[in-house]
Amino acid sequence: MTKIVRLGERPAYSFVPPGTANYPATASFDFRALSYPQRLERARHLMAAMGYGPNNRFRTTYDTSTAPDSKRSAAVLQAMLKQIYIDIDIVNSDVQIYYKKLQEGDFDISGAAWIGDFNDAGTFLDLLQSSSGNNYGKYNSPRFDALLAKSYQTLDLKTRGLLLNQAEQIALDDYAVLPVRFSVTQDIVEPYVKGWTANIRNVNRSRWLWIDPHTRPERGD
Repeated sequence: MTKIVRLGERPAYSFVPPGTANYPATASFDFRALSYPQRLERARHLMAAMGYGPNNRFRTTYDTSTAPDSKRSAAVLQAMLKQIYIDIDIVNSDVQIYYKKLQEGDFDISGAAWIGDFNDAGTFLDLLQSSSGNNYGKYNSPRFDALLAKSYQTLDLKTRGLLLNQAEQIALDDYAVLPVRFSVTQDIVEPYVKGWTANIRNVNRSRWLWIDPHTRPERGD
């Protein structure tokens, strides 16, 4: 990610972003501990088990938007998949058309992004609930849904976080989605601007911000 988007975004091995409130964040893909060569070998082995290889490649499409970062990421994904005998044709669409296709299930493989409505693991895991309108891949797991439903009825924050963490691990083990990266924001804030607090949602209400006249440099006319 540091060579593609260049914003310091971290590779994602889970679905819920790190630093989410009241969340243990121990769920992870099982291949996280493998080196890149080991991952490549494992992927080729799995493709060979399905009958694919250098002389019998799997071909499909990858839908994405026309946003510059999305186009760059798609090109890199295309190059990486070639190494495991998968050829993808990239289909770029304007954002409105692109998300309409996602909602209608008119895609083979696609990318999507989500910004949490609030600082809680549920705002992300709700996307994978079987009846969610944002569950574009139509993931359906009774075990996942049951844990999610139980978390809604749990008042103790620690217990609720553990339930959601179990649900996330189930979804990752099922490869319900393949998270790529955790987006970041970059803000330029002068040291004399007070009340600014870095936070996971990048929200700072203007009423708490103020200028310290003692540290602000004099401006010439």
